[in-house]
Amino acid sequence: MSKIIDFFKKTFKPRYIYSLQRFEPIKDNGFYILKELGTHTCIKATVEDIFDSELLYNINPADIIFITQFEEYDMREKQKFEIIEERRDLSFTIQNAYYRREISGKELLIDQDIVDKLDPTSLVRIAYMSGLKDGRKISDEISRAEKIKSSNPTKLKVIK
Repeated sequence: MSKIIDFFKKTFKPRYIYSLQRFEPIKDNGFYILKELGTHTCIKATVEDIFDSELLYNINPADIIFITQFEEYDMREKQKFEIIEERRDLSFTIQNAYYRREISGKELLIDQDIVDKLDPTSLVRIAYMSGLKDGRKISDEISRAEKIKSSNPTKLKVIK
């Protein structure tokens, strides 16, 4: 009989009081919405509130794992760079959620941290434009260094 009573206690009184509401938006202005089990009461909590207080012990572990994965994804997205401005001298202004930086095309392609966090299509465009600019410089230097000599006109003979 005590086993049946324990079963009903576990069923109707779970260990975790709060569960994450997984409807869009999952994170609204930095707050997660947590619903209290058995009632219609909801609380809003930030990640700091969840992990720095006793609230952590009252949330379902599956929801805590989901929150940490969501925060990790959100942090990776905030670290990605976007090209804000492109100038004619092949210098760029790039920006992510944390800071803004002005950088030339060559420096941008050499810096591995930026390459990892920049959109691949933008990287291809920058590499193409940098190579095109360097190629034009080399071509101009060669044409200045070597004047193309006009060849002597050769006389062609018609063979019948």
